[in-house]
Amino acid sequence: MPFLSIIVPTYNRAHLIKKTLISLLDQSFQDYEIIVVDDGSTDNTEEVVCSLQSPKIVYYKIVNGERAKARNFGMQKATGKYINWFDSDDLALPHHCETIHDAAQTAQLPDIIRVNYELYNPITKKRKRIKHKKDIRTDILKGNSFGTASVIVKRDIALSNPFEECRNLSASEDYELWLRLVSKYRFTCVDTVTNLLVEHKGRSVRTMSGQHDLEKRFLTLIHFALSNPETTFMIGSSKKYFLMRNYLVLSVDLAYNRHKKKAVTYVWKASKQHPLVFFQRVFWATLKHLIF
Repeated sequence: MPFLSIIVPTYNRAHLIKKTLISLLDQSFQDYEIIVVDDGSTDNTEEVVCSLQSPKIVYYKIVNGERAKARNFGMQKATGKYINWFDSDDLALPHHCETIHDAAQTAQLPDIIRVNYELYNPITKKRKRIKHKKDIRTDILKGNSFGTASVIVKRDIALSNPFEECRNLSASEDYELWLRLVSKYRFTCVDTVTNLLVEHKGRSVRTMSGQHDLEKRFLTLIHFALSNPETTFMIGSSKKYFLMRNYLVLSVDLAYNRHKKKAVTYVWKASKQHPLVFFQRVFWATLKHLIF
């Protein structure tokens, strides 16, 4: 039983996944396994993964069902005490696993560990650190700033709290899960940056551009969040703020993808929910995309 199981779902990313896996193999702490779940790729992903010839890597190929299904499949195969998820374009820094292990020992095996990450631009080589609020509940209600590779969960907790596999939720399934976990479990937060989220045009949140797909994604997220008793209790009196933030993020995505009329609709919905709407950066970002 290794200390950590790192699950890497992937779909047609043979050109990216090798860098991710090499970064995961280059760790100062070695008690871990890597489970690659190929979500029905039609490229040479299997060839690329197997070419690394590492005993740490276990490869599975399943019928395409989106990342949530692939992650849940990987969790069923995991044997580690803790589970960590990497997207197939993320990069681990050499101390990623060691930082997680040290944090777990120091905090006497907490339910969930959250480390920090940076946004990385591979063209300019610039890195931007993600800032978190001290209060984790305040942090999560402001939006999905956690980063998939930065959340590490005890295996029994992960298995009893799988990702929601509804396809309409795709690209927000991680945020929906974080809301559930924050509402029920104790987090140990470590401010050390251990991984990089690589910015590129092929990121799934950037490739979703259709008006109806974007609406379904955010409205489904809101539905799940407000249908779960524990999540609803955690949100509590911040419900209107939560709705305002999600309507605004939807509006900026719509505006960016040239669905301006519908973007205006959700800006209006956001303004009806909470007076702080005009103090949100995402509000002004939406206006920028609407004007230019």
